[in-house]
Amino acid sequence: MSLKARVTPVASDYETCAECYVRLMIFPGERHPDEITKLLQVQPSVANIAGEKVTNSRGLTREVKSSTWFLSTESHISSRDIREHIDWLVQTIYPNRESLGKIQEMDGVKVTLKCVWFSLLGHGGPVLWPEQMRALADLDLELSFDVYFTEN
Repeated sequence: MSLKARVTPVASDYETCAECYVRLMIFPGERHPDEITKLLQVQPSVANIAGEKVTNSRGLTREVKSSTWFLSTESHISSRDIREHIDWLVQTIYPNRESLGKIQEMDGVKVTLKCVWFSLLGHGGPVLWPEQMRALADLDLELSFDVYFTEN
């Protein structure tokens, strides 16, 4: 299909979206998050280690129950088009896709890609093109959406 035939062109100012981001979420089970960093050769946006004490923005401290390794587009991509976020994440991870595959095969490891999308108008949600779907399939990544509705 020609890109010209597509109904929804890529647009950084996607008019029905208030904000969006994508987060590759790896739950390494008993492994230390640094093992994931070493294999992927990518620094996470956030890594938590089971047993650590963390304090949130409200000053509440809790013990981390499960280790996590997250790579988010939040501080890298300002576009309101989810496709540009997925493209960035895929381009970041793809060079080490074999390592991602090894991680996905490890016992006790869970991997997902979460898209967070804030609707500005209550309709006209996010769109994926075959290019994003193909890239995610090549990386064997499941994809979920958290959709929120903002008040106008």
